[in-house]
Order: sequence, then structure tokens, then C-alpha cells
Amino acid sequence: MKHGIHFFDHSVLTTAIQDFTAVIKEDTSNAQARLYRGRAYAKQQQYRNAIQDLAAAVHLDPSCWLAFYYRGCILRQIDPKRAVQDFSVSVLINDTRENFRSFLHRGIVYSEQCQWSLAISDFKSVLALDSSVIFAYLNIGLILLLHLDQYYEAIRQFTNAIEIDPLNVQAYICRAQAYRKIHNLPNAVKDINRAIHLYPNKSQLHLLRGQYLMELKKYELASLCIHQLAEMDEESFTSQPVRQALIQSFCQNHDKAIECLREATTIQPEPSVFVILGKIQMKAKKTKDAVRSFKKAMKLLMTSAKILPNTFEAAEIYYLTGLCRMEQKSLLQACDAFSMAIRLHSSYPDAFYQRGLCRMQLRQAKCIQDFSRALALCPSHFQAYMSRAAYYGSKGRYSKAILNCNEAIKIIPNSVRAYFYRGTLKYQNKTFKAAVEDLSKTIDLDKTCILAYYNRAVCYHQIKDFRKALKDYGILLLLELSKEIAFKVLINRGLLYVELGDYANACEDFKEATLLSPDDSQIFQAIGICYHRLHEFEEAVRSFDQVLKLDPVSVDAYVGRGNSYMENGHEAGCKQAQKDFLRAIHLNPKCLKARICLGYNLQALGKLQRAWSQFTVAICIDPKCHAAYDGRASVCLQAGETFAAFQDTNAALKLTTTAPLLTNRGVINQLMGYLPCAMKDYQQAISVDPNYALAYFNAANVYFHNRQFSQAYCYYSKVLELDPRNKSAVMNRAITNTLLNNIEEAKEDFEKAICLCPCSAAVYFNRANFFNGLKQYELAEKDISTALSIQPNDALMYKFRADIRGKLGFNKEAVEDYKQAISIQEQIDSM
Repeated sequence: MKHGIHFFDHSVLTTAIQDFTAVIKEDTSNAQARLYRGRAYAKQQQYRNAIQDLAAAVHLDPSCWLAFYYRGCILRQIDPKRAVQDFSVSVLINDTRENFRSFLHRGIVYSEQCQWSLAISDFKSVLALDSSVIFAYLNIGLILLLHLDQYYEAIRQFTNAIEIDPLNVQAYICRAQAYRKIHNLPNAVKDINRAIHLYPNKSQLHLLRGQYLMELKKYELASLCIHQLAEMDEESFTSQPVRQALIQSFCQNHDKAIECLREATTIQPEPSVFVILGKIQMKAKKTKDAVRSFKKAMKLLMTSAKILPNTFEAAEIYYLTGLCRMEQKSLLQACDAFSMAIRLHSSYPDAFYQRGLCRMQLRQAKCIQDFSRALALCPSHFQAYMSRAAYYGSKGRYSKAILNCNEAIKIIPNSVRAYFYRGTLKYQNKTFKAAVEDLSKTIDLDKTCILAYYNRAVCYHQIKDFRKALKDYGILLLLELSKEIAFKVLINRGLLYVELGDYANACEDFKEATLLSPDDSQIFQAIGICYHRLHEFEEAVRSFDQVLKLDPVSVDAYVGRGNSYMENGHEAGCKQAQKDFLRAIHLNPKCLKARICLGYNLQALGKLQRAWSQFTVAICIDPKCHAAYDGRASVCLQAGETFAAFQDTNAALKLTTTAPLLTNRGVINQLMGYLPCAMKDYQQAISVDPNYALAYFNAANVYFHNRQFSQAYCYYSKVLELDPRNKSAVMNRAITNTLLNNIEEAKEDFEKAICLCPCSAAVYFNRANFFNGLKQYELAEKDISTALSIQPNDALMYKFRADIRGKLGFNKEAVEDYKQAISIQEQIDSM
């Protein structure tokens, strides 16, 4: 036995086998002899004999982990399943450092079976037993790099391998590829340079360095790499024109590559050379020349009967011809070429896919069949799923389109395009929150994806998350945008600001948009509306003027400018507004907005009959226009036709129920003396819109009239919560507080009233009355004097001051005030 082991260790295998055979003849149950003879047979590639001996060794000694290990090594290629079983038994018997190779080989088998997680687990077990095994680091890194897209972790594994063996070329090459995946090209180039330093004659490394330098847009250095490659093996380089052409094409020197291949076709006219020539001509955008090259290749492939063989090579030529025809926009010819490729090679998924694209552009429903056929042949065809999603999306079948995007994402889990398109489909499907999730994932994958930010902002706008929408629009405007997208972003953000009531910012966005599209009248219209809301009426007029320069027949611009003139409050502005409303009606006699505005304009000028006529015409044009009924009601009310106003307001309320209309009807009921009905209308108005201040104010006045001062106080307070600068509400609450004997609160309210309207005689008169009740006659006399300085011809106020002065003992001044009061009253009576 020792004799046999000695020869085995020195690789004298025939003698060793003879010795082990002699031992087995002497002792058939010797497991060690069977093990060594099996290993010797394996080294001589007599695998059948080796397996028999190793099986016998296992049978004789079930705890012999080496027998299981070596049998697993032999079975690894021919029976992977049994090999995994043998390695598993081996590590079960012995899981120490001595047997780390069983883990290693089992990991390799798992890798070949695409069981990535199990393979990684075994390689990690190897490293746990022996951290110096570089092969394990490399295998873990390659699985992470090529199959699991975990590039950063892959880099870490390759770095571990390099730390153990700084001269390992494969580790540098693999790490360079991982760096390239994360777009860290400078580090990728560094690693390739290290590999070249270790193996300077490896031409493939020079090609890789050239490729990375090209991607870094360092074209001169890339070109230098190719020239170095040529110099390394000049004879081989020049004697192989196809290789030379490919290198020139790689350097983007397509013309030189084409010239080189044309020379090759004259010397060696083979179909494959013409195909390569055609491919390079396609890269050079010379599609007509490429088609001619492919035709020559077809002629060479034809048999004596002028029939193309049913081979992939022939099918590929038609496929490439189809791509050229698509580039030339000759879709029918492209479709025929792809059909021919499919006829020659029926299992050609890319041909089905491209024919599907042609048919989709030709609006042929059969395109979906081609996409499905491509997926049946190649279930991992990402582009086919995406194109099928695009087809269903174009037909409005968003759910089916989303399902196809789901399948595409399973194939490429981090596809920016798939997440972005699925997000847009979910937006179309009105599932905005789900769309936001996909678009956010898109942005996580590509921080500069402009359309993802834009669409996410639109989604946030739809779900009323205005803060996030504004943030996305703001980010977009910091990026380099095309003129078209920048314009849309400014318009959308401006509209969002309008929705938020922030007309100042909206106006700024619209003004910036005019710089990108100075001839768009709609933007100036929007600017005019913003200025109108900001009470900057002169600026609004100028904006509407600009609209009318660009579009002289814009009805909306005339109406907008007319309203801005009206807001100026003087007669000249009202007359100018009237002209604009009339022009708008002249351009469009059925424009309700213009007629209603003209009606209010005529009412403001005191032309009640003409105003009534305009509202009536508006009602005739559209009997369901509640604004026209409301306008006519206000004219009737001003003309003293209370019942007619009541009828029109009721007609408006039948069409729509709003707080202003209900409040108006309450006012009419109040004027007719129907206070319970008026109060009912005000309360209904409050229930329709709890933030409508005028309804609270009118209800408070009814409570005050009915001497329900506590309720009146509560309602006036509610008015001031909604509208803190409401002068009438402040003064009325001050009077109410006076009547409720809330002295301090009344003082505060009178102070607020004077701050809000310091030129109001009524405020000073009422506070004088308040001080008089408190017997603070000096303060009362001061306030009534201020009231008289504002409104000097009021007999009642002179009489009131005379009373106060009498109480102060100023009899002479009191007599003069009484005389003045009598004089003013006599003048009034004589008129």
C-alpha cells in the first residue's frame, strides 16, 4: 500500500494502479486502496473505472469524505445533480478547512445551474474556511456583476481578491467592468491600465481600454490605444483586413473601415465579409450602400437553383436589410424583409419584434401578434414587452399596458424606461399615487430624468399635493431644459399658483413664459387676469392690450380689459369698459360673459333699463345661466322692483345653490319685511359655504334688529374671523358690545373701526354716543367734533354736540350748535 501511494504521489500512475490492485486482491474490503486507485484512474481519464472504485470506497467506508468529493468532481459535468449530492455528503461529513474544495466545487455547479444565491452561499463558506481563496472572491463578484446587478458589492469582492493577490489580472479586468457599470469610467481605465502593465501583450486589454476612453470622450487617447494595438502585431493587423476594419469602426473611422472591407471583398468575396461591410455602412448611416452590400451577400448565398438556404445567416441578411429600410422610412419594404427573414428562420425573435414595430407604425393591428410571437420565442425580450405596452397604451388599454411593463421590469429590474413608462400609464389610468411611486423610482435610478420630474409634478398637482408639485417644478427649472419643456413647466407652475391664489408668483411665471413664446396671446391673457386679481388694474389693461395686438378678435381679452377699466371706479373707465364689452358682443353676440359684464356696467352708470335688457338677452341665449338671473335681480332690486328681483333670484337658485345667491335672496326677503325667511336663507347660505362672511354679517344684522344681541355678537365675531378688515362688522360689533355693556370690548372695537376707516363720520358719531352713555362727556365732545369736521352739514350731530356741551357747562357753545342745527334743518325742509 505504501509502495502504491509513493508512486501515486510521484504521478507514476500505472505502477500505482498495479500496486493498489494487488492490495485489493489481497483485501477486497480495503477502502483506502479503492480510493487511491479511483483517483489514479481519474487522473488517467478512465472515469468509468474511477467511479466504480470510488463508489466501492463509499460503500466500504461511508464516512470517507474524500471518496464523495472526488466522485462529485468526476460527475460535475455529466451528472450535476448527483455531483451536488456527493459534495453535500462530503461537507456533511467534514466541514472543516480541509474540505473547503467541496464547497467550492458545489458553488461552481450551482453557478452553472443559475442558482445564484446558493452559489454565493457556498463561495462564502469557502472564504469562511480559508479567506485567501481568490477564486471564491472572483466568482461571487462575477455573479453579482453579471446576474444580480449589485455592482458596488461586486467591486468590493474584486477588491478583496486584489488585496490578497495584487498581481491577479482577472480581478482587475472584472473590477474595471464593474466600475463601468456604475459609470465610474476613470477607475475602470485605471484598472485596465494595471492589467496591461501586468500583461502588456494582451491585445484584448488594449481594446477594452480604447472602448472605455471612447466612452469618456477622450477620442485621441482611444485612437492611440488602437494604434498601439496595431503596432503590437503589425503583420497580423495588416494581413487580416476584417480585423483591421473592425478596429477602425470601433474608432469611429467608418470610412477607413469600409475602404478596407471593400478591398477585402475584391480579394475574398464571401457573404460574411459583405455582411460585416453592410453592418459598418449602417453604423456610418449609409443605409443605401448597406442594402447593396446585403444584396451581394444574398447572391453569393444562393444555390444553383437561385434559392436561399433556410439558414440563420440568410435570415440575418434580410433582417439587417429590414433595419436599413426602417431607417429609410420605407416601412412596407422593411416589413417584407422581416417577413422573409422569418420565412427562412422561423425562430427569429428579433425579426418578429422589428416587424411588429413596422406594423405598429403602419397602424396595423397585427403588430401585437408579432410582439407576442417574439416573446413566445424569447420570454426575456425586454423590448417586445415595452413595445406591446406602448401599443396597448396607444389604444387606451392602460391596465394591459401596465401588465406588460411589469413583465419588462422582471427582466430588467432597474430599467429607467420601464418604470417611467409604467408611471405615465398609471397617470393615464387616473391612479396618480401609484404613478408617483413609479416616477419616484425612475428618479432614484436616474436623477437627471427630466420627464420623470415633470410627470411627477403633474401627478402631485392632480392629487392636490401642491408643495411637492412646486418642488418638482423648481428642480426642473434648475436643470438644462429644452425650450418646449421649460415653457410647459412655467405654464403648469403658473396655473398651480393660480389655484393656490398666489397670483403674484403666477404672474412672474407667466411673464417668464412670454420670453420663450412672445407671440402666445393666451399667456398675456393669463397675466392680465393675475394683475386683475392683484388689483393692479393698469398693468392688467396693458396685458390685455398686448393680447389684442396679437389677437385682435379675442373676445376674452375685450371682456378682461373691460372689467379692469370698470375696477378703476371712475366714469371714464366705465365708459371705456362699455366700449370693450360692446366690441366683444359684436365679435360674438352669444358671449354670455360679455353681456353680463355689460349689464353690470350699465347698472353702474345708472342705465337700469338697458342693463335689464342685457341680462334678459343673456337669459334668452341660455335659460340656464344663473349669473344672468342674478344680475337682473340686482337691477330689479335697485329699481325698486323687489318682487321681480325675488323671482329672478329664485330662478337662479333652481339652477344652482350657492351661498351668494341664498344671501341675495335673504336681503330681498329682509327688504320685503320677511325677517324669518331672510334668516332662513342666511343660515342655508352658511351651511352651503361656512366661510362666506356676508351671510354671517346679514344674519347678525337680523339678530341685532330683533334685539338678540348675544347672537348678533357671535355672528359679527365670526365675520371678523373670516374677514378681519370688515369695517361694518367691527363698528356693528362695537355697538352690540355697547348694548351688552361689554365696555372694554366695545372700546377695542371702536379703536379698530377708527384704524380701518379714520375718515368715517359714523364711527366717530357712534363712539361719541358710547362715551356719552359712560358720562365721559369730554371724550364724547371730542369725537362728535371730529365727526362734524368730516361731515359738517348734519343737523342731528350739531344737536347731539349741543346736548353734550350743555352737560359740560359750555352753554354758549351749546346754543350756537342748536342754532346751527335749526338752520341746517330749515334749509333741508325748504328744498
